[in-house]
Amino acid sequence: MRVPHKLHRMTILSLALAMFVGGTASAASAGGAAVDRLEGPFETVVPVAFADNPAGVELMFAECDFVQRLDKPDGSAREIETCHLTGPFFVFPGTAPDSAFNISGGACVWFSDYFTQTTGDDVVADSVAITVTPSGQVHVTSTYPAEAIPPSEC
Repeated sequence: MRVPHKLHRMTILSLALAMFVGGTASAASAGGAAVDRLEGPFETVVPVAFADNPAGVELMFAECDFVQRLDKPDGSAREIETCHLTGPFFVFPGTAPDSAFNISGGACVWFSDYFTQTTGDDVVADSVAITVTPSGQVHVTSTYPAEAIPPSEC
């Protein structure tokens, strides 16, 4: 577990989510789309509740079963992943929600778990939609622009 990297990602996620509450990306295959699926398990951190703390959210670790990435012909991409909650994150810890928790956001709210797991690069999403159920199931859909957003702009 690379805690410093997770803490960096959590800090940016927390700051970006608080605003909503109160590397470089690979280009698509020339001329066509490309699909890749990374099987888990691998770990990520997800928001599970809005909260009255500096981050504006409560967070939990989640173990992901897979992330599937579709690189489109125009260079943009979409990722879909499914995970399940495993335990509270050590900073702004949370618990599974009592009812479905949905959150979405724009640029700089989410980083690609596909790239985190395959190259270690911080590839920033253009948008993200996250659903967490009371049973601890997590579904994440994120999109990425053709021109990568530098993490330094977040």
